[in-house]
Amino acid sequence: MKKVKFTLMLVLSALVSVNVSAQNSNEIFTMFYNVENFFDTIDDPKTDDNEFLPGSKKEWNTEKYNHKINQLTRVFSSINNNELPNIVGLCEIENKIVIDDLLSSPFFENHNYSIVHKNSPDNRGIDCALLYDNNFKLLDKDFIKINIPDAKRPTRDIVYTKFSFENKTIHVYVNHWPSRYGGEKKTQHKRDFTASVLRRHIEKTVKEDDFLIVMGDLNDYPSNNSVQNILVQKNLTNLCTLKDWQDKGSYSWDNQWGFLDQIIVSNNFLNKQSKLKAIDFDVLSEKWLLYEKKNGVSVPSRTYGRNAWYKGFSDHLPVYFVFSFN
Repeated sequence: MKKVKFTLMLVLSALVSVNVSAQNSNEIFTMFYNVENFFDTIDDPKTDDNEFLPGSKKEWNTEKYNHKINQLTRVFSSINNNELPNIVGLCEIENKIVIDDLLSSPFFENHNYSIVHKNSPDNRGIDCALLYDNNFKLLDKDFIKINIPDAKRPTRDIVYTKFSFENKTIHVYVNHWPSRYGGEKKTQHKRDFTASVLRRHIEKTVKEDDFLIVMGDLNDYPSNNSVQNILVQKNLTNLCTLKDWQDKGSYSWDNQWGFLDQIIVSNNFLNKQSKLKAIDFDVLSEKWLLYEKKNGVSVPSRTYGRNAWYKGFSDHLPVYFVFSFN
């Protein structure tokens, strides 16, 4: 097993040396972004969205909402060098309205995205969604329920899509697993359960020669049991584990960087003879996306800190995966 892992690391190390500054026509740019509480200003009586309404302590309003859209647009226009990503996974969106408003910004003019989204049972109304362009033919979709035993609150659905692309089948899952609120150890069983539901769905749905992309904010790190032992088994590779990141990640907690936001792929993406081949995996960590604290440590420049409007982007950084086809 160690030999296989080492081989995969060599493959990706060779591939990531490719300069992706000018995306080729035979490259597909895939990204995931936790956009941090992307709420509109309209009260939804079916959810607890009171925190993000004009009368709330946050004083959320149209000006702040439009500023949020402009900030997110800057991220999307930068991550792929002013080119539209082909596949976009999102979490912490309130509804389809906010996606439509985002896509109405000038950068997305003439986009050809289709949106896969459904309001999830989350109490606050935050959902996952997937955007894909017309390179892909949608074959199937589903919204996988996560019914955690004895859980007091429901969690987000996993968005599942099945595509036909270049005569190959690609399965894409967009995730936002239960948070660590209440303590990591006390909530670990929730993420373990979610990982097992996803793993069973993969085993039931994905054929041996199919391609698979799992993306999302897993609220666990690559080394945690839910990810390393339950989800990522012999036929999958967590791209976050194939580089030495040093002081880099998608999320900073207690001044330590790590990857809560991950992209996991089927091993055939890392086969040199494969029709679809991995080129790069990375995190967008430009200086303007970060806020330097008084102790000199940089963290993601977020929208809010409790009720203080920081005017930033998100408390997470976006991750991306590029693959080529021939």
